[in-house]
Amino acid sequence: MVEKHYKDKAALVAELHDKLSSASTVIVTEYRGLKATDMVKLRTALRPSQIEVTVVKNSLLRRAAQGTPSEALVGELSGPIAVAIGFGEPAEAAKALSDGAKSFEKFNVQKGLVEKMLVTDEQLVAIGKLPGKEAMRAQAVGALQGPLAGLVFTLQGVMTAFAGTLQAKIEKESA
Repeated sequence: MVEKHYKDKAALVAELHDKLSSASTVIVTEYRGLKATDMVKLRTALRPSQIEVTVVKNSLLRRAAQGTPSEALVGELSGPIAVAIGFGEPAEAAKALSDGAKSFEKFNVQKGLVEKMLVTDEQLVAIGKLPGKEAMRAQAVGALQGPLAGLVFTLQGVMTAFAGTLQAKIEKESA
Protein backbone atom coordinates (compact mmCIF):
# COMPACT_ATOMS: atom_id res chain seq x y z
CA MET A 1 0.00 0.00 0.00
CA VAL A 2 2.78 2.45 0.89
CA GLU A 3 4.65 1.58 -2.31
CA LYS A 4 1.60 2.45 -4.44
CA HIS A 5 1.29 5.78 -2.63
CA TYR A 6 4.84 6.74 -3.64
CA LYS A 7 4.23 5.63 -7.22
CA ASP A 8 1.18 7.90 -7.37
CA LYS A 9 3.27 10.83 -6.15
CA ALA A 10 5.97 10.09 -8.72
CA ALA A 11 3.35 9.97 -11.47
CA LEU A 12 1.82 13.23 -10.23
CA VAL A 13 5.23 14.93 -10.18
CA ALA A 14 6.03 13.66 -13.70
CA GLU A 15 2.67 14.82 -15.07
CA LEU A 16 2.99 18.20 -13.38
CA HIS A 17 6.57 18.54 -14.69
CA ASP A 18 5.34 17.98 -18.26
CA LYS A 19 2.58 20.57 -17.83
CA LEU A 20 4.94 23.14 -16.30
CA SER A 21 7.42 22.60 -19.14
CA SER A 22 4.86 23.29 -21.86
CA ALA A 23 2.82 26.01 -20.12
CA SER A 24 2.71 29.59 -21.37
CA THR A 25 1.41 30.84 -18.02
CA VAL A 26 1.88 29.50 -14.48
CA ILE A 27 0.19 31.34 -11.63
CA VAL A 28 0.42 30.53 -7.92
CA THR A 29 -2.80 31.29 -6.08
CA GLU A 30 -4.13 31.09 -2.55
CA TYR A 31 -7.50 29.44 -2.25
CA ARG A 32 -7.86 29.23 1.54
CA GLY A 33 -11.51 29.61 2.48
CA LEU A 34 -12.83 28.92 -1.02
CA LYS A 35 -15.70 26.44 -0.96
CA ALA A 36 -15.43 23.27 -3.04
CA THR A 37 -18.40 24.31 -5.17
CA ASP A 38 -16.74 27.67 -5.86
CA MET A 39 -13.53 25.88 -6.86
CA VAL A 40 -15.53 23.76 -9.33
CA LYS A 41 -17.18 26.91 -10.74
CA LEU A 42 -13.77 28.58 -11.04
CA ARG A 43 -12.25 25.59 -12.85
CA THR A 44 -15.24 25.48 -15.20
CA ALA A 45 -14.91 29.21 -15.92
CA LEU A 46 -11.17 28.89 -16.65
CA ARG A 47 -11.39 25.78 -18.84
CA PRO A 48 -12.35 27.65 -22.07
CA SER A 49 -9.17 29.74 -21.65
CA GLN A 50 -7.10 26.51 -21.53
CA ILE A 51 -6.26 26.95 -17.83
CA GLU A 52 -6.08 24.10 -15.35
CA VAL A 53 -6.21 24.81 -11.62
CA THR A 54 -4.58 22.13 -9.48
CA VAL A 55 -4.26 21.98 -5.71
CA VAL A 56 -0.86 20.47 -4.94
CA LYS A 57 1.51 20.22 -2.01
CA ASN A 58 4.37 22.71 -2.10
CA SER A 59 7.03 20.00 -1.88
CA LEU A 60 5.58 18.12 -4.86
CA LEU A 61 5.30 21.33 -6.86
CA ARG A 62 8.95 22.16 -6.11
CA ARG A 63 10.01 18.70 -7.32
CA ALA A 64 7.90 19.01 -10.46
CA ALA A 65 9.26 22.49 -11.24
CA GLN A 66 12.90 21.39 -11.21
CA GLY A 67 14.41 21.95 -14.63
CA THR A 68 11.49 24.06 -15.88
CA PRO A 69 11.11 27.84 -16.17
CA SER A 70 8.76 27.65 -13.16
CA GLU A 71 11.60 26.70 -10.82
CA ALA A 72 12.19 30.33 -9.80
CA LEU A 73 8.49 30.81 -9.15
CA VAL A 74 8.02 28.04 -6.59
CA GLY A 75 11.15 28.64 -4.51
CA GLU A 76 9.62 30.16 -1.37
CA LEU A 77 6.07 28.87 -1.22
CA SER A 78 4.27 28.33 2.06
CA GLY A 79 0.76 27.45 3.06
CA PRO A 80 -1.94 25.85 0.96
CA ILE A 81 -1.69 26.89 -2.68
CA ALA A 82 -3.24 26.06 -5.99
CA VAL A 83 -1.36 26.39 -9.24
CA ALA A 84 -3.10 27.64 -12.38
CA ILE A 85 -1.40 26.39 -15.54
CA GLY A 86 -2.34 28.06 -18.82
CA PHE A 87 -1.57 26.63 -22.23
CA GLY A 88 -3.19 29.27 -24.44
CA GLU A 89 -2.50 32.92 -25.01
CA PRO A 90 -0.92 34.55 -21.91
CA ALA A 91 -3.01 37.74 -22.04
CA GLU A 92 -6.21 35.69 -22.17
CA ALA A 93 -5.04 33.54 -19.25
CA ALA A 94 -4.10 36.61 -17.20
CA LYS A 95 -7.50 38.18 -17.91
CA ALA A 96 -9.37 34.99 -16.98
CA LEU A 97 -7.42 34.62 -13.72
CA SER A 98 -7.90 38.29 -12.82
CA ASP A 99 -11.64 37.91 -13.44
CA GLY A 100 -11.62 34.75 -11.31
CA ALA A 101 -9.94 36.63 -8.48
CA LYS A 102 -12.63 39.32 -8.71
CA SER A 103 -15.48 36.80 -8.82
CA PHE A 104 -14.27 34.68 -5.91
CA GLU A 105 -13.12 36.80 -3.00
CA LYS A 106 -11.10 34.01 -1.36
CA PHE A 107 -9.18 33.22 -4.58
CA ASN A 108 -6.07 35.40 -4.50
CA VAL A 109 -3.38 35.50 -7.15
CA GLN A 110 0.05 35.68 -5.52
CA LYS A 111 2.63 35.65 -8.30
CA GLY A 112 3.19 34.03 -11.62
CA LEU A 113 5.23 33.26 -14.66
CA VAL A 114 4.03 34.60 -18.00
CA GLU A 115 6.07 33.60 -21.05
CA LYS A 116 9.01 32.73 -18.75
CA MET A 117 8.89 36.14 -17.02
CA LEU A 118 8.15 36.44 -13.28
CA VAL A 119 5.20 38.74 -12.56
CA THR A 120 3.41 40.00 -9.47
CA ASP A 121 -0.35 40.03 -9.03
CA GLU A 122 -0.51 43.71 -10.10
CA GLN A 123 1.48 42.98 -13.25
CA LEU A 124 -0.81 40.04 -13.99
CA VAL A 125 -3.85 42.35 -13.83
CA ALA A 126 -2.07 44.79 -16.20
CA ILE A 127 -1.28 41.95 -18.63
CA GLY A 128 -4.92 40.88 -18.46
CA LYS A 129 -5.98 44.34 -19.66
CA LEU A 130 -3.87 44.04 -22.81
CA PRO A 131 -5.56 42.98 -26.05
CA GLY A 132 -4.79 39.52 -27.42
CA LYS A 133 -2.10 38.80 -30.02
CA GLU A 134 -4.53 38.93 -32.94
CA ALA A 135 -5.98 42.27 -31.81
CA MET A 136 -2.47 43.70 -31.35
CA ARG A 137 -1.49 42.53 -34.84
CA ALA A 138 -4.60 44.14 -36.30
CA GLN A 139 -3.82 47.40 -34.49
CA ALA A 140 -0.22 47.34 -35.77
CA VAL A 141 -1.36 46.72 -39.35
CA GLY A 142 -3.94 49.51 -39.04
CA ALA A 143 -1.32 51.90 -37.67
CA LEU A 144 0.98 51.13 -40.61
CA GLN A 145 -1.77 51.08 -43.23
CA GLY A 146 -3.16 54.56 -42.44
CA PRO A 147 -0.02 56.61 -43.22
CA LEU A 148 0.83 54.40 -46.21
CA ALA A 149 -2.63 54.92 -47.70
CA GLY A 150 -2.23 58.68 -47.19
CA LEU A 151 1.13 58.59 -48.96
CA VAL A 152 -0.34 56.62 -51.87
CA PHE A 153 -3.23 59.10 -52.29
CA THR A 154 -0.83 62.06 -52.11
CA LEU A 155 1.48 60.54 -54.72
CA GLN A 156 -1.51 59.67 -56.88
CA GLY A 157 -2.68 63.30 -56.74
CA VAL A 158 0.78 64.59 -57.65
CA MET A 159 1.04 62.13 -60.53
CA THR A 160 -2.43 63.06 -61.80
CA ALA A 161 -1.55 66.77 -61.72
CA PHE A 162 1.76 66.09 -63.48
CA ALA A 163 0.02 64.01 -66.16
CA GLY A 164 -2.54 66.79 -66.64
CA THR A 165 0.26 69.35 -67.03
CA LEU A 166 2.05 67.15 -69.58
CA GLN A 167 -1.20 66.62 -71.52
CA ALA A 168 -1.85 70.37 -71.60
CA LYS A 169 1.73 71.02 -72.80
CA ILE A 170 1.36 68.41 -75.57
CA GLU A 171 -1.98 69.88 -76.70
CA LYS A 172 -0.56 73.42 -76.66
CA GLU A 173 2.45 72.47 -78.79
CA SER A 174 0.43 70.41 -81.26
CA ALA A 175 -2.03 73.22 -81.89
